[in-house]
Amino acid sequence: MRYAAHLGIADPDAPLLAATAGSVDPVAQINCAARLGFAGITDNGLKARTPEVQRRMGVALRDHGMEMGSFTHNVLGMEPPFFWGAPITDMEAAMASSLTAAEHVGGGCINAVLLDCGAPLAEQLARATENFAAATKLAAERGVALAVEMVSRERVPLALVERLADIGAIARSAGVGLILDSCHCHCAGEDMAAAIVAQADILAAVQIADMPGRVQPGAGVIDFAPIMAALRTIGWGGLVEAELMPKLRDIDGEAAAIAALRTLG
Repeated sequence: MRYAAHLGIADPDAPLLAATAGSVDPVAQINCAARLGFAGITDNGLKARTPEVQRRMGVALRDHGMEMGSFTHNVLGMEPPFFWGAPITDMEAAMASSLTAAEHVGGGCINAVLLDCGAPLAEQLARATENFAAATKLAAERGVALAVEMVSRERVPLALVERLADIGAIARSAGVGLILDSCHCHCAGEDMAAAIVAQADILAAVQIADMPGRVQPGAGVIDFAPIMAALRTIGWGGLVEAELMPKLRDIDGEAAAIAALRTLG
């Protein structure tokens, strides 16, 4: 499997390899990830970084032959919630910062999370489908992927819907990809392995973390064997994004997390 190291899940100052790299600077993180054999990175806080930093990241990724994975369109906690189910009068303006960030780093997959704006459910779902379709067209013109992530209300209380069948239907109707995260699937009671096979044709990104605590595989209760087997069954060639925090947040803890990833194959 081709793994991606994260540069911060909810906090850009808490990347996966903070202790090992000796710096939270994103380029230092990329250089460290390359030395350790990671194939790419994922960065939820990419859009909060300056254009200059984004460009430096892009250069580092190109120099190492690494891939940019997913990054969030709506940086939670850093900007107001973005509601795909609300009226969006200027989609080009709404997508501009994400598309520009992707251009600076050399690609990636824009992660869209469907949040509840308070309008009737049917109205939000219809608008979200239209908005995703329009945003996907803009992204495709720039060579960037757009995907919607299935999230659990336990982790994201504002989630509009959390059932995989609902998110999958929206993704298919709008022509966007689907992001599956083992943490959210576990919290929502979804079978991620079955979902990988059933949704293989629209699967855009895969994220893994064990629960509770979003720790490395083997440190929680999730059985990753069926998940990895499902990825092999579909011939998954994309990144497997290690969106986890080592159970022990020091050099030894990070080494244990990396070893846990390698045992998965």
